[in-house]
Amino acid sequence: YLVHVRCTPNNTHIVMSDERGRPLRDGHWTGGACGFKGANRAGYEAGYQCAVRAFARVKELAGEVPGARYEFRFKGFGQGREAVFKALMTSEGDEVRPYVTRVTDDTPIKIGGTRAKKMRRL
Repeated sequence: YLVHVRCTPNNTHIVMSDERGRPLRDGHWTGGACGFKGANRAGYEAGYQCAVRAFARVKELAGEVPGARYEFRFKGFGQGREAVFKALMTSEGDEVRPYVTRVTDDTPIKIGGTRAKKMRRL
């Protein structure tokens, strides 16, 4: 299984999918879905709560599907990224870590690219 962690400056999205990339039923969490509204969705705590809920689903699937393995894919920057990684390394992630085979970073890095938009002046 794949666990996609997409972080933006405004929110954190966690989506679980099978090997082909199809999302699992009851396998998606965001800062807003975890009860945080407005600017609080962008915070560390929102990302941490998303991670804890995702870990509960991972444990549930591990009981249903013996031998299930998980790959975490991080994409983007934001406070939620650090929160999910810290949650994986702390006591909340103790029961999940044995099932994790790989943690990768899929953040696109712009090298060269097109010219940036001109600076906004007020």
